[in-house]
Amino acid sequence: MRNEKATTRRVALTAAIACCVLVVATIVWISGRRSREVQSTPNVAVASKTLDLSNAGSYRGDQPTPLQSVSLPTALVRVTVVLPRYSTPGQYVVAVTRDQSGSDPVAKGVGLAVADGSRELVTVSLDLRSATVGPHFLSTTREQDQASYYYPLDIR
Repeated sequence: MRNEKATTRRVALTAAIACCVLVVATIVWISGRRSREVQSTPNVAVASKTLDLSNAGSYRGDQPTPLQSVSLPTALVRVTVVLPRYSTPGQYVVAVTRDQSGSDPVAKGVGLAVADGSRELVTVSLDLRSATVGPHFLSTTREQDQASYYYPLDIR
């Protein structure tokens, strides 16, 4: 009986050690694969762009002048958006869409609006490398109230 217990313990201990070795080997293999993937990806230049929407307000009736289109390159872009006057702080989703419905975004990023004096700025990264050249829309959506605003955008 004593021999049986000792054998059972040895088998259980061996199985536990084998499982631990398997888990460690899997982790090492996965991390090695990821590091090779990162090394094989060429360095991608990130373009920085600031879009000033501070004068793009909401008007009652006719808008005094049509909103000028802003532009972004077909690249990986770090965009700082100067939100329209009276924008409230919070977390914003900035997206590039083909139309004003907001469905099927080309790219989107999430960022926290931070105060810069009397302005609110939100910075996000947008991957526009596969975007088609031409007219699009830039949308800003404050996550707390889900109100989306669309601005003409030209991708070049």
